[in-house]
Amino acid sequence: MIIEIRWHARAGQGAKTGANILAQAAIRQGKYAQSFPEFGPERRGAPVQAFNRISDEPFTIHSGVTEPDIVIVLDPKLVGNVPITDGLKAGGWIFLNAPIGAREAQERFGWQAFRVVTCDASGLSKRTLKRDIPNVPILGALAARAGVVALESLQTESISRLAKGRGTDDPVVKANLEALALGYEETDFADVHTQSLPSSGTKPPLPAWYELPVAGVIDRGGTAQVYQTGGWRLKRPELDLNVCVHCLMCWLVCPDSAILLSGARIIGIDYRHCKGCGLCETQCPPRARAIKMVEEEALQPAEKTP
Repeated sequence: MIIEIRWHARAGQGAKTGANILAQAAIRQGKYAQSFPEFGPERRGAPVQAFNRISDEPFTIHSGVTEPDIVIVLDPKLVGNVPITDGLKAGGWIFLNAPIGAREAQERFGWQAFRVVTCDASGLSKRTLKRDIPNVPILGALAARAGVVALESLQTESISRLAKGRGTDDPVVKANLEALALGYEETDFADVHTQSLPSSGTKPPLPAWYELPVAGVIDRGGTAQVYQTGGWRLKRPELDLNVCVHCLMCWLVCPDSAILLSGARIIGIDYRHCKGCGLCETQCPPRARAIKMVEEEALQPAEKTP
Protein backbone atom coordinates (compact mmCIF):
# COMPACT_ATOMS: atom_id res chain seq x y z
CA MET A 1 0.00 0.00 0.00
CA ILE A 2 1.24 3.48 -0.89
CA ILE A 3 0.91 6.20 1.76
CA GLU A 4 0.43 9.60 0.12
CA ILE A 5 1.14 12.84 1.97
CA ARG A 6 0.46 16.45 1.04
CA TRP A 7 2.18 19.35 2.79
CA HIS A 8 0.61 22.82 2.99
CA ALA A 9 2.93 25.63 4.05
CA ARG A 10 4.28 29.08 3.29
CA ALA A 11 7.41 29.46 1.21
CA GLY A 12 10.26 29.55 3.70
CA GLN A 13 8.75 27.20 6.30
CA GLY A 14 10.62 24.16 5.04
CA ALA A 15 7.90 22.01 3.48
CA LYS A 16 10.18 20.94 0.63
CA THR A 17 13.03 20.09 3.00
CA GLY A 18 10.69 18.32 5.43
CA ALA A 19 9.25 16.17 2.65
CA ASN A 20 12.76 15.30 1.48
CA ILE A 21 13.94 14.36 4.98
CA LEU A 22 10.85 12.17 5.40
CA ALA A 23 11.50 10.37 2.10
CA GLN A 24 15.18 9.78 2.87
CA ALA A 25 14.33 8.51 6.36
CA ALA A 26 11.83 6.06 4.85
CA ILE A 27 14.47 4.84 2.37
CA ARG A 28 16.83 4.26 5.30
CA GLN A 29 14.22 1.85 6.65
CA GLY A 30 14.20 -0.11 3.39
CA LYS A 31 11.05 1.49 2.06
CA TYR A 32 10.44 3.08 -1.34
CA ALA A 33 9.74 6.80 -1.26
CA GLN A 34 9.58 10.01 -3.25
CA SER A 35 9.28 13.69 -2.41
CA PHE A 36 8.68 16.68 -4.63
CA PRO A 37 7.41 20.26 -4.28
CA GLU A 38 4.88 22.21 -6.31
CA PHE A 39 6.15 25.66 -7.16
CA GLY A 40 4.72 28.59 -9.07
CA PRO A 41 5.77 32.25 -8.99
CA GLU A 42 5.65 32.30 -5.17
CA ARG A 43 7.75 34.55 -2.98
CA ARG A 44 8.63 33.94 0.65
CA GLY A 45 5.39 33.71 2.60
CA ALA A 46 3.26 32.53 -0.32
CA PRO A 47 1.24 29.28 -0.02
CA VAL A 48 3.13 26.27 -1.39
CA GLN A 49 2.68 22.50 -1.45
CA ALA A 50 5.01 19.51 -1.23
CA PHE A 51 4.27 15.81 -1.56
CA ASN A 52 5.43 12.38 -0.39
CA ARG A 53 4.74 8.82 -1.39
CA ILE A 54 6.00 5.99 0.82
CA SER A 55 5.53 2.27 0.23
CA ASP A 56 6.97 -1.13 1.16
CA GLU A 57 6.87 -2.09 -2.53
CA PRO A 58 8.19 -0.34 -5.66
CA PHE A 59 5.79 2.02 -7.43
CA THR A 60 5.87 3.99 -10.65
CA ILE A 61 3.49 6.90 -9.94
CA HIS A 62 4.98 10.34 -10.49
CA SER A 63 1.93 12.61 -10.58
CA GLY A 64 0.85 15.07 -7.91
CA VAL A 65 -0.97 13.79 -4.83
CA THR A 66 -4.70 14.52 -5.14
CA GLU A 67 -6.18 12.06 -2.62
CA PRO A 68 -3.75 12.02 0.31
CA ASP A 69 -3.84 9.78 3.35
CA ILE A 70 -2.12 12.46 5.42
CA VAL A 71 -2.18 16.26 5.22
CA ILE A 72 0.46 18.33 7.03
CA VAL A 73 -0.29 22.02 7.67
CA LEU A 74 2.68 24.13 8.74
CA ASP A 75 0.76 27.42 8.96
CA PRO A 76 -2.69 27.43 10.58
CA LYS A 77 -3.59 30.68 8.80
CA LEU A 78 -3.79 28.70 5.57
CA VAL A 79 -6.92 26.99 6.86
CA GLY A 80 -9.89 28.61 5.13
CA ASN A 81 -7.65 30.18 2.49
CA VAL A 82 -6.50 27.02 0.70
CA PRO A 83 -8.41 23.69 0.38
CA ILE A 84 -6.66 21.80 3.19
CA THR A 85 -8.99 18.76 3.16
CA ASP A 86 -9.44 18.63 -0.61
CA GLY A 87 -9.34 14.96 -1.60
CA LEU A 88 -8.33 13.77 1.89
CA LYS A 89 -9.41 10.16 2.30
CA ALA A 90 -12.11 9.21 4.80
CA GLY A 91 -10.58 8.93 8.26
CA GLY A 92 -7.36 10.49 7.01
CA TRP A 93 -4.84 12.34 9.15
CA ILE A 94 -4.34 16.09 9.53
CA PHE A 95 -1.17 17.27 11.29
CA LEU A 96 -1.53 20.93 12.27
CA ASN A 97 1.16 23.24 13.57
CA ALA A 98 -0.82 25.14 16.20
CA PRO A 99 -0.70 25.77 19.97
CA ILE A 100 -4.21 24.36 20.51
CA GLY A 101 -5.66 20.96 21.34
CA ALA A 102 -6.60 18.51 18.61
CA ARG A 103 -10.27 18.41 19.62
CA GLU A 104 -10.42 22.19 19.56
CA ALA A 105 -8.93 22.15 16.05
CA GLN A 106 -11.56 19.63 14.96
CA GLU A 107 -14.36 21.82 16.25
CA ARG A 108 -12.91 25.09 15.01
CA PHE A 109 -12.22 23.92 11.47
CA GLY A 110 -14.94 21.28 11.00
CA TRP A 111 -12.51 18.36 10.82
CA GLN A 112 -14.59 15.87 12.82
CA ALA A 113 -14.44 13.33 9.98
CA PHE A 114 -10.64 13.15 10.18
CA ARG A 115 -8.00 12.14 12.69
CA VAL A 116 -6.30 15.32 13.88
CA VAL A 117 -2.90 15.80 15.51
CA THR A 118 -1.80 19.20 16.78
CA CYS A 119 1.74 20.18 17.71
CA ASP A 120 3.08 23.63 18.54
CA ALA A 121 5.90 23.07 16.07
CA SER A 122 6.63 26.79 15.70
CA GLY A 123 6.93 27.22 19.45
CA LEU A 124 9.16 24.16 19.78
CA SER A 125 11.43 25.26 16.93
CA LYS A 126 11.80 28.73 18.43
CA ARG A 127 12.70 27.14 21.74
CA THR A 128 15.33 24.80 20.30
CA LEU A 129 16.45 26.20 16.94
CA LYS A 130 15.86 29.88 17.87
CA ARG A 131 13.98 30.24 14.58
CA ASP A 132 10.49 29.48 13.33
CA ILE A 133 11.26 26.30 11.35
CA PRO A 134 8.24 24.08 12.10
CA ASN A 135 9.09 21.27 9.66
CA VAL A 136 11.49 19.59 12.11
CA PRO A 137 9.12 19.16 15.11
CA ILE A 138 6.18 18.23 12.84
CA LEU A 139 8.24 15.31 11.50
CA GLY A 140 8.63 14.11 15.08
CA ALA A 141 4.86 14.36 15.56
CA LEU A 142 4.32 12.39 12.34
CA ALA A 143 6.58 9.61 13.58
CA ALA A 144 4.81 9.53 16.96
CA ARG A 145 1.22 9.38 15.75
CA ALA A 146 1.04 8.01 12.20
CA GLY A 147 4.06 5.72 12.39
CA VAL A 148 5.03 6.40 8.78
CA VAL A 149 8.71 6.32 9.73
CA ALA A 150 10.57 5.71 12.96
CA LEU A 151 11.95 8.59 15.00
CA GLU A 152 15.38 6.92 14.89
CA SER A 153 15.39 7.08 11.07
CA LEU A 154 14.56 10.78 11.15
CA GLN A 155 17.32 11.37 13.69
CA THR A 156 19.85 9.45 11.60
CA GLU A 157 18.90 11.38 8.47
CA SER A 158 19.13 14.70 10.32
CA ILE A 159 22.60 13.85 11.62
CA SER A 160 23.68 12.79 8.13
CA ARG A 161 22.56 16.12 6.67
CA LEU A 162 23.81 18.45 9.38
CA ALA A 163 26.93 16.80 10.78
CA LYS A 164 29.04 17.24 7.64
CA GLY A 165 31.89 19.48 8.69
CA ARG A 166 30.28 20.01 12.09
CA GLY A 167 30.32 16.78 14.05
CA THR A 168 27.51 15.27 16.10
CA ASP A 169 28.35 17.47 19.10
CA ASP A 170 27.68 20.66 17.13
CA PRO A 171 24.95 22.86 18.73
CA VAL A 172 22.98 22.99 15.46
CA VAL A 173 22.86 19.18 15.23
CA LYS A 174 21.85 18.86 18.87
CA ALA A 175 19.14 21.53 18.50
CA ASN A 176 17.59 19.72 15.52
CA LEU A 177 17.58 16.41 17.34
CA GLU A 178 15.97 18.07 20.36
CA ALA A 179 13.31 19.64 18.12
CA LEU A 180 12.53 16.23 16.61
CA ALA A 181 12.27 14.63 20.06
CA LEU A 182 10.01 17.37 21.42
CA GLY A 183 7.74 17.11 18.37
CA TYR A 184 7.55 13.37 19.02
CA GLU A 185 6.60 13.88 22.66
CA GLU A 186 4.44 17.02 22.69
CA THR A 187 1.47 16.25 20.45
CA ASP A 188 -2.27 16.02 20.97
CA PHE A 189 -4.58 13.61 19.14
CA ALA A 190 -8.32 13.51 18.39
CA ASP A 191 -9.91 10.58 16.59
CA VAL A 192 -12.83 10.71 14.17
CA HIS A 193 -15.93 11.31 16.26
CA THR A 194 -18.77 12.24 13.91
CA GLN A 195 -19.51 9.55 11.37
CA SER A 196 -22.53 11.41 10.00
CA LEU A 197 -20.34 14.06 8.38
CA PRO A 198 -19.21 13.70 4.77
CA SER A 199 -16.57 10.99 4.69
CA SER A 200 -14.01 13.01 2.73
CA GLY A 201 -13.38 16.10 0.70
CA THR A 202 -12.91 14.14 -2.51
CA LYS A 203 -13.00 16.27 -5.63
CA PRO A 204 -15.90 15.81 -8.04
CA PRO A 205 -14.99 14.36 -11.46
CA LEU A 206 -13.26 16.85 -13.71
CA PRO A 207 -15.22 17.98 -16.77
CA ALA A 208 -14.18 16.81 -20.22
CA TRP A 209 -12.36 19.33 -22.43
CA TYR A 210 -15.47 19.97 -24.54
CA GLU A 211 -17.43 20.87 -21.37
CA LEU A 212 -15.08 23.65 -20.37
CA PRO A 213 -16.07 27.27 -21.04
CA VAL A 214 -14.42 29.07 -23.93
CA ALA A 215 -11.42 31.06 -22.72
CA GLY A 216 -11.90 34.79 -22.44
CA VAL A 217 -9.75 37.88 -22.59
CA ILE A 218 -8.72 39.96 -19.56
CA ASP A 219 -9.94 43.35 -20.74
CA ARG A 220 -8.87 45.47 -17.78
CA GLY A 221 -5.69 45.96 -15.78
CA GLY A 222 -5.07 46.64 -12.14
CA THR A 223 -6.57 43.38 -10.94
CA ALA A 224 -3.80 42.94 -8.37
CA GLN A 225 -5.50 45.66 -6.33
CA VAL A 226 -8.57 43.47 -5.98
CA TYR A 227 -6.84 40.48 -4.38
CA GLN A 228 -5.65 41.16 -0.87
CA THR A 229 -2.54 39.00 -0.46
CA GLY A 230 -1.77 40.15 3.08
CA GLY A 231 -3.12 36.84 4.35
CA TRP A 232 0.12 35.20 3.22
CA ARG A 233 2.11 36.76 6.05
CA LEU A 234 3.80 34.94 8.90
CA LYS A 235 5.25 38.21 10.19
CA ARG A 236 4.34 41.83 9.58
CA PRO A 237 6.62 44.89 9.34
CA GLU A 238 6.02 47.56 11.94
CA LEU A 239 7.09 51.08 10.92
CA ASP A 240 8.27 53.70 13.42
CA LEU A 241 7.95 57.04 11.63
CA ASN A 242 9.61 58.80 14.56
CA VAL A 243 12.99 57.33 13.61
CA CYS A 244 12.47 56.80 9.86
CA VAL A 245 14.98 58.79 7.77
CA HIS A 246 12.90 58.41 4.57
CA CYS A 247 15.78 56.96 2.57
CA LEU A 248 13.18 55.02 0.54
CA MET A 249 15.29 51.84 0.44
CA CYS A 250 12.33 49.82 1.75
CA TRP A 251 10.11 51.28 -0.96
CA LEU A 252 12.72 50.45 -3.59
CA VAL A 253 12.99 46.72 -2.68
CA CYS A 254 9.36 45.98 -1.76
CA PRO A 255 8.13 43.41 -4.32
CA ASP A 256 4.48 44.28 -3.68
CA SER A 257 4.55 48.09 -3.68
CA ALA A 258 3.25 47.95 -0.12
CA ILE A 259 5.31 50.89 1.15
CA LEU A 260 3.09 53.97 0.95
CA LEU A 261 4.54 57.34 -0.01
CA SER A 262 3.39 60.93 -0.01
CA GLY A 263 5.78 62.89 -2.16
CA ALA A 264 9.20 61.59 -1.18
CA ARG A 265 8.25 60.59 2.36
CA ILE A 266 7.07 57.25 3.72
CA ILE A 267 3.67 57.45 5.39
CA GLY A 268 2.77 53.83 6.10
CA ILE A 269 2.45 50.22 4.95
CA ASP A 270 -0.35 48.65 2.91
CA TYR A 271 -1.07 45.52 4.98
CA ARG A 272 -3.69 44.34 2.49
CA HIS A 273 -0.92 43.46 0.04
CA CYS A 274 2.22 43.14 2.21
CA LYS A 275 3.26 39.45 2.21
CA GLY A 276 5.74 39.81 5.07
CA CYS A 277 8.88 38.92 3.09
CA GLY A 278 11.06 41.04 5.40
CA LEU A 279 13.08 42.75 2.66
CA CYS A 280 12.11 46.16 4.05
CA GLU A 281 13.60 45.31 7.46
CA THR A 282 16.77 44.01 5.81
CA GLN A 283 17.26 47.22 3.82
CA CYS A 284 16.38 49.64 6.61
CA PRO A 285 19.59 51.48 7.69
CA PRO A 286 21.01 49.98 10.90
CA ARG A 287 21.20 53.38 12.60
CA ALA A 288 17.52 54.01 12.01
CA ARG A 289 15.94 50.59 12.59
CA ALA A 290 12.62 52.10 11.61
CA ILE A 291 11.15 48.78 10.44
CA LYS A 292 10.99 45.63 12.53
CA MET A 293 9.30 42.33 11.68
CA VAL A 294 6.91 41.09 14.38
CA GLU A 295 4.87 37.92 14.68
CA GLU A 296 1.32 37.90 13.45
CA GLU A 297 -1.18 36.91 16.11
CA ALA A 298 -1.37 33.12 16.34
CA LEU A 299 -4.32 31.65 14.46
CA GLN A 300 -5.66 35.08 13.54
CA PRO A 301 -7.88 34.63 10.46
CA ALA A 302 -6.36 36.03 7.28
CA GLU A 303 -8.21 38.60 5.23
CA LYS A 304 -10.35 36.83 2.65
CA THR A 305 -9.84 37.42 -1.03
CA PRO A 306 -12.95 38.14 -3.14
